[in-house]
Amino acid sequence: MRTPHRDRRGSALAALCLALILIVVPAAAEEAVIRVLPGGDTYEASITVTGSEYALWTPGLMGERTPLNVEELEVLGPEGPVEHREAGRGVITFPEEGNYTITYRAPVRDNYLVVAFDTPYAVSVDLPDGFDVRNPLIGMVSPGGAISSGPNGTTEIAWDQIRVAEIRFYTPGREIMLTTFGTLWLAVAIVLLLPLLISRRKGGE
Repeated sequence: MRTPHRDRRGSALAALCLALILIVVPAAAEEAVIRVLPGGDTYEASITVTGSEYALWTPGLMGERTPLNVEELEVLGPEGPVEHREAGRGVITFPEEGNYTITYRAPVRDNYLVVAFDTPYAVSVDLPDGFDVRNPLIGMVSPGGAISSGPNGTTEIAWDQIRVAEIRFYTPGREIMLTTFGTLWLAVAIVLLLPLLISRRKGGE
């Protein structure tokens, strides 16, 4: 039996509306919450994952994918902890497709933190009291990061969607050293240049 023309037209219209909805409403980005621990040499991560596997990696010196060394790795599903398997090169797999939360700890070296993902993530990084990133001479934040002050002197940096998020943070003591060093060099430059400027001025009279 042939489908009536009106029914076919209605089905086509419904399909078109669904396609427009999928185009207009973008897929929500996965979320990653990173918290740098006091002392600045370790961070905790909580990452949401949809699928059956996840790759823990970090960019190497040449930008290559390097497996990330983590501790206290745990995978949580809707019902609680889930067993996972290591598939090599930092990849872990789950029993089935689903929604999971991965938590782990990883080291921070030389006040430089980088987290990398295969797809765009909404990322937030919390720095404890005593660290900052706002001075561009000694601090750094990946483009698109919004910096705000949190409770108890903490600092938060957030990106809406990003694949690789980087920050370089510093202590107030290091900023004071930079200011002092810059002031001394400015004073030395003035002392060295002042006689030259005076002699040129006298020569022009």
